[in-house]
Amino acid sequence: MFIMIAMLLLVRRLLVFVFLVVAIESAAQGELRMANDLHGLGRESDLRKIPVVLFFSSVHCEYCDLVRDEFLNHLSTDPAFMNKLLLREVRMDSIRPLLDFSRQSISHAGFTEQRAIELVPTIQFTDGVGDILVEDIVGVTTLGFYGAYLEQAIEQSLNILRLRN
Repeated sequence: MFIMIAMLLLVRRLLVFVFLVVAIESAAQGELRMANDLHGLGRESDLRKIPVVLFFSSVHCEYCDLVRDEFLNHLSTDPAFMNKLLLREVRMDSIRPLLDFSRQSISHAGFTEQRAIELVPTIQFTDGVGDILVEDIVGVTTLGFYGAYLEQAIEQSLNILRLRN
C-alpha cells in the first residue's frame, strides 16, 4: 500500500513537472528569439528565399521594448509572417556569443559595431549572406505608421529575393 501511494505521488509530480515545462515553452514561443547562428539562419534564408530580419536593441532601451512588445513578438508567432522572414534580436550591449554570416565567432556587441549600428532600435533586412536588402528602420518616429513601415520593408525584401532567381 505504501509503495502504491509513493508511486501515485511520483506520477503526480511528474505530470505537474511536464505541465510546467510545456507551459514555459509555450510562453517562450511568443517571444522574439536572440540571434546565435546567423550563418545557419542565412542558409535557411537562401533555401526558403526569405529575408533575415535583425532587430538591434539594448537592455535599457524603452523604445526597443516598445517595438519588441508591440510589433516583433507578434511577427515571430503570426503564421502569416512565419513564412516571410527569419527574425532574430541582436543586443548591442551584450557579450553573448554569435556566429556571424561568414561563420566567424563574435559577440552581439562586436557584430553590432561591425554593422555600424549606432542607434537602437534598428531593424535591418538582409539576405542569406548578410547583404542589406532595403533601408534600415532606425528609431521610432511615428508609432502609428511603424507597423506599415515594417510590413512594407518585409514585402520589399521578399520581392528583391524572389527577383534574384
